[in-house]
Amino acid sequence: MKSSHDFPSINPKTPDGLKPSGKPYNILVVEDKDFHRKQIIQVLESEGYKILAAVGNGQEALKFYQNNKADVDLITCDLDMPVMDGYSFLYELQNLGLKPRIVFISEETTKGVVEDLLKMGALDYILKPIQRGRILERVKLALQRK
Repeated sequence: MKSSHDFPSINPKTPDGLKPSGKPYNILVVEDKDFHRKQIIQVLESEGYKILAAVGNGQEALKFYQNNKADVDLITCDLDMPVMDGYSFLYELQNLGLKPRIVFISEETTKGVVEDLLKMGALDYILKPIQRGRILERVKLALQRK
C-alpha cells in the first residue's frame, strides 16, 4: 500500500556530482575561512559530489593531493590563504609535474593574476560571494574538460 508521501519523482535528472558510472566525483576543498568552506561543501554535496577533504591552506592541500592524487577529480581553491596561498599551491603542483583539475573560488583580484592562474592550468576562476548555481555550473564544466 502506498503512503501519502510516495510522490513520483518530478526531477529524475542524475545529480551532477555523479560520474556516468554512478560513483561520485571526488573533490578537495581548499579554503581557509570556515564559513566559506562549509558553504562550498554544502553546495557540492547537494549535487552528490563527495568531499574527500577540506583543508585551510595550500600546504595542507599539497600534502593531501600528493598522497591521494589518484582519487581527486577536482580541487576548489581560494586564492588568499595563510601559510601557502592558492597561487603558490598551483605553482608547487606545476613544479612537481602535477596537473589536477583546479577551480579557484575567491575574492576579486587583478586581471593579471587570473590570467596567470589560467595559463598555469587552472580551469576556472569564480568570484565570491558563493552562489550555488554558478559554482555547480562551473564545476560541472571543469569536470567535462580535458
